[in-house]
Amino acid sequence: MEKALRILMLEDSPDDAELIKRELTKRGMHFTAFVVDTRAEFTKALLTFDPDIVLSDHALPRFNSIEARRICQQLGIDVPFVLVTGAVTEEFAASCVKKGLDDYILKTNLSQLPIIVERNLVRKQPRGFNLN
Repeated sequence: MEKALRILMLEDSPDDAELIKRELTKRGMHFTAFVVDTRAEFTKALLTFDPDIVLSDHALPRFNSIEARRICQQLGIDVPFVLVTGAVTEEFAASCVKKGLDDYILKTNLSQLPIIVERNLVRKQPRGFNLN
């Protein structure tokens, strides 16, 4: 039996989290999402939720996506890490990839999110799960 994709979302806007979930569902992705918005919740979720992919907004109160990626690395957790943001320019998002994030997408272009998720999962060769 295939498992549902486990998505850890680092997002401080409940409305944006719902938009992201809705876009993935609309594209037929089968997943379980866990949404957090603090450093402590994120660290705990990495260890207990065991995500297949992280979708992260950039700017959270006292915390950002670059710091979140560093936490993954410090814990030895190698999952795709995708910046999903609306608060930065495309140039800034691309600079985050140069700092260690795997990919990015602007919230103004969420229709492309399922493609970004699938592309990054294939790169990391995830455990068995069902995208559809």
